[in-house]
Amino acid sequence: MYLLQMAPKFLLALVILLIYVKLSGKSQIAPMSQLDQVGSMVIGALVGGALLSPNVSAWEAAGLVAIWAGLLVLIRFIKSKNSRLRDAIDGEPIQLVKNGCLITDNFIKANLPVRDFETLVNIQGISSFDQLKQVWYELNGSLTIIKKGEKDIAVLIIENGGISHDNVEQIHKDEDWVKQEVKKQGYEDIKDIFCAEWFNNQFIIYPYDAVRKAKQSN
Repeated sequence: MYLLQMAPKFLLALVILLIYVKLSGKSQIAPMSQLDQVGSMVIGALVGGALLSPNVSAWEAAGLVAIWAGLLVLIRFIKSKNSRLRDAIDGEPIQLVKNGCLITDNFIKANLPVRDFETLVNIQGISSFDQLKQVWYELNGSLTIIKKGEKDIAVLIIENGGISHDNVEQIHKDEDWVKQEVKKQGYEDIKDIFCAEWFNNQFIIYPYDAVRKAKQSN
């Protein structure tokens, strides 16, 4: 009898979780931010608590999970449209090495002991800090490393039709420059651009499929 009573709860919770995973995207399997990780843990707690509580009906359990999952999806959508809000919520990658010099204050900011940093660097086959040119501590705890003699990595200037202002400042440009570059390459609006990157002193644009096909047909 108990199992029969629990079955509807399990079924509804499973359906909502599948919808949430589908809406969140595959990156939710390996969370990229603290908000994603905390959100997933809360969903797990809600599902477990609601399913095991005899005082919570199947629809109440499903409602709790749906509300929290909906909030997470909404926040993820808003972050995808506003880079500044995303940085405010998730934080930004922290640069630990710049032009071969360790930025010691940023190690404190990242709460990363130098011994742990050495381990992460060694795992990537680097035996000495002297080999490092640029290093960023990413939001998921991994390192992005450029060794001396290698080219700098590309900087994402536009993503999902919006300008990443912090990255634009990083390359010492401004919003007007980005708009001019977009028009120079034959696009009317930044919203037509899925993403664009600055690499090797070149502004490379990747438009949305519909925009690209329309341009090719003209």
